[in-house]
Amino acid sequence: MNGLSHKSAEMKLLNLGCGMRTHPSWTNVDFKARAEGVIEHDLLKGLPFADESFDAVYHSHLLEHFPKSYAPIFLKECFRVLRPGGVIRVVVPDLEQIARLYLSFLEKADKGDEEAQKKYEWILLEMFDQIVRSRSGGEMLEYWKQNPMPAEEFVIERVGSEVLNVLKQIRVPSPSGKSEKKTEATGRDNDPVSIGTFRLSGEVHQWMYDRYSLKRLLEDTGFRDVRKCEAGNSSIPNFTGYLLDQEPDGSVRKPDSLFMEGSK
Repeated sequence: MNGLSHKSAEMKLLNLGCGMRTHPSWTNVDFKARAEGVIEHDLLKGLPFADESFDAVYHSHLLEHFPKSYAPIFLKECFRVLRPGGVIRVVVPDLEQIARLYLSFLEKADKGDEEAQKKYEWILLEMFDQIVRSRSGGEMLEYWKQNPMPAEEFVIERVGSEVLNVLKQIRVPSPSGKSEKKTEATGRDNDPVSIGTFRLSGEVHQWMYDRYSLKRLLEDTGFRDVRKCEAGNSSIPNFTGYLLDQEPDGSVRKPDSLFMEGSK
């Protein structure tokens, strides 16, 4: 990939669906502004920027939340706002990785491997829960509330800081010195209106991608030199310094991810 030759200080950088993971060197945009300096915008209505405005466009764990039919439209908007030679970096849950682990654990679990049986339970949640859930957190949150959690080290290895942050919140010591589980009311779980409202909230996954399907999608949009990369590898100058895909200690923020880049 040719990459960008600009000095990072001169570059215009766009971070879409940023959530709380922002950086002041980037223009940070999300449906709802949950952090200081974030532009609030409905990303289902295109991008509110002029053609060829940015040197790099980045989005992490955003594309899978769009309907499959909207993904090409959204990526065309990303292409439009990129300058010639600009880089797009897309991060999504890695369907291939999940599927390979599922098949591996299935074979071992079926043969009585107790550790594989615990991991099999988790990998099924990774594969399906954010697609089928009808309440915030879904079955994943219920799984995380277990203390000790089955295959806890494996789950942390797969999910990274996201699960660690949740565990800090839900494992609250009680007056007796033991951890208590915080639970949420679920009386409305079977109410169709509540379920419909939740499923339109943006939390659920509407599609999944692997290295082949995501590469094809980017190439069909017009991007060239599309390649799979790692969390700490990018054609965007100084990318690791922005701490978007990594934590300060160098660990991967979302280890279950597929990282892919292309250029305009």
